[in-house]
Amino acid sequence: MRITAALIATGVALALAAPSRAAPPKGEDPDWPCEQRVVPTLGAATYWSGPQVAETGDWGAEPRVAALVQQIAPRPVTAEQGEAAIAKFADALGAGDDRKHLLSLAFAGLLAETNRQRSAIIARLKDLGHRQHDLADIASHAGEELRTIPADATGADAARRADLEQRFTFVTQAFTSTQRTMRYACDIPVQLDARLGRYARALQAHL
Repeated sequence: MRITAALIATGVALALAAPSRAAPPKGEDPDWPCEQRVVPTLGAATYWSGPQVAETGDWGAEPRVAALVQQIAPRPVTAEQGEAAIAKFADALGAGDDRKHLLSLAFAGLLAETNRQRSAIIARLKDLGHRQHDLADIASHAGEELRTIPADATGADAARRADLEQRFTFVTQAFTSTQRTMRYACDIPVQLDARLGRYARALQAHL
């Protein structure tokens, strides 16, 4: 079925949406697709005022700490669930335990796991941003060529127009689908940041 003029206009607008973004500040990745500024790695000092994380040692070598981190670091775990687990962990520490050391190790583990998750998400978002630029270029070129072929063309021109219409429809649909995915994914690093902040405050409350 032939693509309508309205769909062509809508598709071109969608295709040109990504390139129309303001040029990123110097030094920033042009493929970063989110309004939020990209922060590749979270630093301990932003969240933690307890003992120096760099001096705590290997959090994974302490079984109780590793179990806590593995329990509350996964993305589906809510901040409320994590805070409850932190309180339970802290309450279970005995008089002979080095409370500050264990709670600092727990923060070090949560920071490391949060950064690992964020790195994977940021890489995926950059891939999606690059894909959007490519799709926009393809749709823009197809749209320009479509406008040069009359809707009532016959013969080879009609076949070429039909091919362009099919390609244009596929590309604009892919662009729209990826755009929806990015709107959701762009919020994930922010959510992880906020959850880490709540975990840090919960741990520090038990120092």
